[in-house]
Amino acid sequence: MTDLIIVGAGILGLSAAIQATEQGLTVKVFEKDAQPIGATRRNFGMVGTSTLTHPESEWRKYALDTKQFYQRIQHQYDITFQQRNGLYVVNTALEWQVVNEFAQLAPQFDIPVQLLSTTEMAQQYGFLQPQAPMLGGLLFAEDYSVEPHLIGQRLLQYAISLGVEIHCNACVVKTISQQASTIAVLASGQSVQASRILICHGAETDTLYPTVLQELGLKRCTLQMALTQPLTQQLGVSLYSGLSVSRYPAFEICPSYQELHQASQQGFVHDFGIHILIKQNQAGQIILGDSHEYADIDEPTQFDQREEINQFIEQYCVEKIGLRLPPIQTRWNGYYLQHPTELACVTEVESGIFLISAIAGKGMTTGAGFIRHVLEQHIF
Repeated sequence: MTDLIIVGAGILGLSAAIQATEQGLTVKVFEKDAQPIGATRRNFGMVGTSTLTHPESEWRKYALDTKQFYQRIQHQYDITFQQRNGLYVVNTALEWQVVNEFAQLAPQFDIPVQLLSTTEMAQQYGFLQPQAPMLGGLLFAEDYSVEPHLIGQRLLQYAISLGVEIHCNACVVKTISQQASTIAVLASGQSVQASRILICHGAETDTLYPTVLQELGLKRCTLQMALTQPLTQQLGVSLYSGLSVSRYPAFEICPSYQELHQASQQGFVHDFGIHILIKQNQAGQIILGDSHEYADIDEPTQFDQREEINQFIEQYCVEKIGLRLPPIQTRWNGYYLQHPTELACVTEVESGIFLISAIAGKGMTTGAGFIRHVLEQHIF
């Protein structure tokens, strides 16, 4: 009998499979699609180890553990993981005040940062247009990058090389707990037995335990993203806006953070959860976004994009960051689940069957470390 069945071959499912196999467990993964296409694919590929979590929370440890997970695999197999500085470009006096405060506090948390003046920004990053009203920037050396169109498939291939049995185009429609084991039932009618089942369902809420997910009070977040045609220049950094400063948890340690958050999270920006992220992929194209709209999970998934959001983001890039973008090549929506108060949910829905939900938008940065904790608590 298999030790562990994992439902879902996204970043959580694959990192769970790899780490469980490394501990000597036999693992089978069932993925409903031909390859990972959920949030593992529909993201920026920015691994913001320093800023996506509060420096004093356990999620900071998950982020550092995830970084080590990627580094360890990258030494053996190219999963496209590499160090790439993150640059926060700030425009207002309050944003500048907060990044200055963060630069002063960062050494207490072993976060390597460098405060840059406008002159230093112009000297180091010639692609930024000098007419943009920049007051300076904050450079993070603990940022990393993956290629979102490759990372899922590369991790899947690495898992197979370790002996993980992966079945794609295999949708699990039901799971059952028995006295001493569990059973996963596929849409084909096949039943597979294991000691434990881990369900890493991503944004899918209609198939397995939909009532449980609704009772958790989860929200579905829709994000508008875009990909440009190639930019002739190499940016060499991932770019974040001042709006990102007011959104990311790490900056909560700054005395002026709440004032900034209240001042910037107003009107259109607040209503659609907009902040600006810019990441160049290996083909030179710019991944651009994003926005955040929340709805109950029993509401229809948002299909269309709001053109006014696209226009705001593109205009902000030119006027505030000073980056002239190539023409947009394609657009898409991303989706993830979020809990109103918890940073992720682990629910034992039946004996030996665990539902992993609502890691929200930090899965690429913290997922491997978080799922290792889940494995240690419930599987090993």
